[in-house]
Order: sequence, then structure tokens, then C-alpha cells
Amino acid sequence: MSQELHLTNVCIPYGAGTTAAGTSNYLAMIIPGTSYGGGINLVKWNYGANKAVAAGSAPAVNLITLNATGGTIGTICANGSAALSAGTPVTGTITTAWIPGTISFLAVQVCHDAYAATDVALNVSLAWFHGRGSA
Repeated sequence: MSQELHLTNVCIPYGAGTTAAGTSNYLAMIIPGTSYGGGINLVKWNYGANKAVAAGSAPAVNLITLNATGGTIGTICANGSAALSAGTPVTGTITTAWIPGTISFLAVQVCHDAYAATDVALNVSLAWFHGRGSA
């Protein structure tokens, strides 16, 4: 069996008039369970916005794992807040590449201060392959 690279993209509205300060989780994908070969290996992830967002208003974007009821298991990829240029991707840091089949979901976590701009969308792209892979 050859390993195929899969791509998952998530678009998140950010600043539709006024975004209150806080943390929000957005489901990105279901992790294949152990009966389906179990787990994925995260190869790369990026995020960006369709408009410029200044450093003081830009969100911190993380990837987190969730259990079957949506409870947070852990943060597997954490990026701090940095200014976003329109259409310029930010390369996400991968802390934990292997996500086992015992995890139910992978989600994008957005942490931010209040933001009042309109029509801004965050775009998150994930590149991954099914299974653990080989060295």
C-alpha cells in the first residue's frame, strides 16, 4: 500500500463586525479509528488570512485533539500570535506529528483579543497521510 498525501482546508470567519475576545474550537477532521488502520501523520500545516491583520489583533492559531464528546485532549501544534499579511501563509509549528486512532477529532483552535474588522477569513491548510508511516 502506498501512502497518499491528503489535504484538508478549513475556512474560519474572523472579525465579522466584532469578534469578542476568547478561544474558539473549529472541527477540522475526524481521525480514522483503529479499525480503519488508525491515526494520521501530520506533515505540514499553514494558516493565513484574506486581509492584513495587525499583530495586536491577530489570533494565535493552534491544532488540538478532541475526544468523542468534544472535550480537549491536548494541543499538538501551537503558534503564537503574529501579524498576518493578506494572502501570505504562516507555517505552523508541528509539535506532535502522530495522531493515533484513539483520538476522535482534530480541531483548529483560535485564541484572540477583541477584533472589529469585517469580512476577514482565516484559512487553515493541513497536509497529512493515513497511518504511522515508516522511517
